[in-house]
Amino acid sequence: MIRKKRTVSERRLDLQVYAIFFITITVLMGSALFFFYLHTDAMMRTTESETTLSSAFLASDISSADVTTLEGMLSERFSQVLDETGKDIDIWVTDEAGNTVFASGELPRAEVDTALASMEEGTDLYLAWTGRRNLFQLNQELFLLRRLPDSGHSIMMLNHCGTAHATQRQQFALFAGIEIVLMSMMLVLLTNTISAYRRQLIRLATTDELTGLSNRKSFQQDYAKFVSEESVRPFSLFLADIDFFKHVNDTYGHAIGDKALQTMGEKLLEMRERCGGFVGRWGGDEFIGVLPLGSKKAYEALSELCKAVREAKCAEGANITISVGLAESDDEVSLARLTEKADQALYISKESGRNRATAYDPSMVYESADVKSGQSGDEARAAFTSKGETVLEKTVSIPDLTIGERMRIFIREKLFVSILHGVKWMAPFVAGGGLLIGLAFLFDAVSVNLAELTVAERANLGSITPQAAIFKTIGSATFNFMLPVFAGFMAYSLAGEQAFMAGFVGGYMTIGSQSGFIGAMIAGLCAGLLAGQTKQFTSRMPKLFQKAAPILIYPIFNLLLMYAVSNFLITPVSAAVGTFFKMLLDKALAAGDLYIGILSGSMMAMDMGGIINKVAYNYAVAGLADGQTRVMASVMVGGMVPPIGIALSILMFGRKYHAEERERFAGTLFMGLSFITEGALPFVFTDFIRVIPACTLGSAIAGMLSEVFGCALPAPHGGIFVLPVMEHPLLYLLAITVGASVTAFTLGMLKRPARTR
Repeated sequence: MIRKKRTVSERRLDLQVYAIFFITITVLMGSALFFFYLHTDAMMRTTESETTLSSAFLASDISSADVTTLEGMLSERFSQVLDETGKDIDIWVTDEAGNTVFASGELPRAEVDTALASMEEGTDLYLAWTGRRNLFQLNQELFLLRRLPDSGHSIMMLNHCGTAHATQRQQFALFAGIEIVLMSMMLVLLTNTISAYRRQLIRLATTDELTGLSNRKSFQQDYAKFVSEESVRPFSLFLADIDFFKHVNDTYGHAIGDKALQTMGEKLLEMRERCGGFVGRWGGDEFIGVLPLGSKKAYEALSELCKAVREAKCAEGANITISVGLAESDDEVSLARLTEKADQALYISKESGRNRATAYDPSMVYESADVKSGQSGDEARAAFTSKGETVLEKTVSIPDLTIGERMRIFIREKLFVSILHGVKWMAPFVAGGGLLIGLAFLFDAVSVNLAELTVAERANLGSITPQAAIFKTIGSATFNFMLPVFAGFMAYSLAGEQAFMAGFVGGYMTIGSQSGFIGAMIAGLCAGLLAGQTKQFTSRMPKLFQKAAPILIYPIFNLLLMYAVSNFLITPVSAAVGTFFKMLLDKALAAGDLYIGILSGSMMAMDMGGIINKVAYNYAVAGLADGQTRVMASVMVGGMVPPIGIALSILMFGRKYHAEERERFAGTLFMGLSFITEGALPFVFTDFIRVIPACTLGSAIAGMLSEVFGCALPAPHGGIFVLPVMEHPLLYLLAITVGASVTAFTLGMLKRPARTR
């Protein structure tokens, strides 16, 4: 196979890529080294300041000329300082004669001599760094000498800077890690962007924009590659042009002529799809193509092409015809020779009346003269008549999509599909885990007298008895896998198996952020996009690196990025949203019971276990310690209504749900009774535009009724199974019934009949 030679434009584009990449790395590395240098310099100044202050503090204790007393005091005081500094500092004290009074190590005579020689008359402090220093690591020690005029002694300190060195190395590791991640991201994004730009340039350089076919230069390159493959012979090359095309342009204008060319291009592409080969626009109204067929089958295909073009309406009431000449390959596959033969056959087609295909025969004589058509000019021109305004029914020219259109296509064809794929695999974990947790509540509710338990003991509902604890442990473990599984399979749907691990781990990281399924959805989306970019980048690397990518590149690079997404995007956003809604709950609580009931109840259904749901629940649990048991009641009823309401809607409007949704009726109802709002998630993802408003309305009404009825709940969970400790339990059941009925009826009115899948 002939290797495609790179064009000058492509080579220039490569140089631009390398230049941009080099500049980007230089800027990033330069900025990182600059900030690292500033950190190192600031750390050195801090070390100098701390050492000077330490020496001044120690010097204040040296005032006695009694050496015996002084040695005892130094041993006590300085040993304590040495312990506190972690052996980073050596201390010496000398008298007027230079005799060592106190020493914690070997006195560095070279530094002492340098200090004494450098100290001017009247100065009492010398401070200098010794050793080697480079840009990446200190490798230095700080020496200080302080004269004590009152006692005639001198204090010397050698700070080994062990702690400072360790801190500096940690900072360097941090900067280096951040720099590597940034450079990797820049490399991937820059390379992918330039690659997409390159493909666009190549498309523009090799494609005829009007017809969507290859241009002349691109066709010649395709032909050279094609004939280098021995297995393609025999093949046929054809030339075709539109009959009386100049008359079309002169009579009806170039707009109609362009539509005629587009119609021709469309039919050629359709023939290529059926027969194989490749086609292009040779110039003007002349087209060229190669079919991997012998002359007989190629003649049949081209005759069908003539018929298809004649019957196609390039405009309302208008038809065009074409003439075609073809030549079969032989031992001579020169493009110039074959086009010459095809051109002679094309001449015969025109001379024989046009609107036909002719195969080359050696007996043909090529005459370079005007075409003599057997068809009169009037008859030929009548084949192309126009009635009024002409518009192409269909063209092959595809306009560039705007950013908004690309986003809509991505959301409709990729994002929603990936969400549904994640829901498919998440649903068993929601159902299985939720039902086991509900059974744990049921076991405890029938096994113990809840009224006799304290508030703290009620918080352990589901784990009080050994049997319930088993169900709760298994159920909680299964339920906690809901978010990782959802994010993992969502990422898998977006970018393949390379994205699964990043999505799974990203979903797991969102558990601690209290962001719920919204955080998991963001994690799955980011994992899919990041893995897609990484996959695109590694596909252009050598095969050795491509084989190592699933083991080295994908786990390390993608997981580091997911950690950044979780810690710097999902968690801060969740905290900000939580703070805002907590402020709203505080204001609603101060405004009155009616407001807190509506707000807390509706928040439980706004995102079904997401950020807002968690904020309302945690607010109610925290309020139990202050005796705010009525808020807990409105929160629980708000969380129970969505699954119960959906289950009732399935019962009332079954024809509006798919068979697999109807099969979830019992499980969804039981999870609702158990206060597991996530039981509604499979329905939310498939029709959130209708499910969320209907559930929020029902939960708001149920929360309001709970407050109006004066219902209070001292248990943080348990659903219907904690009714024995509920104040006004019958009225509480009425609030649940009314709220669930409103949800069921509203959802039934909003939903459309289910289509057969």
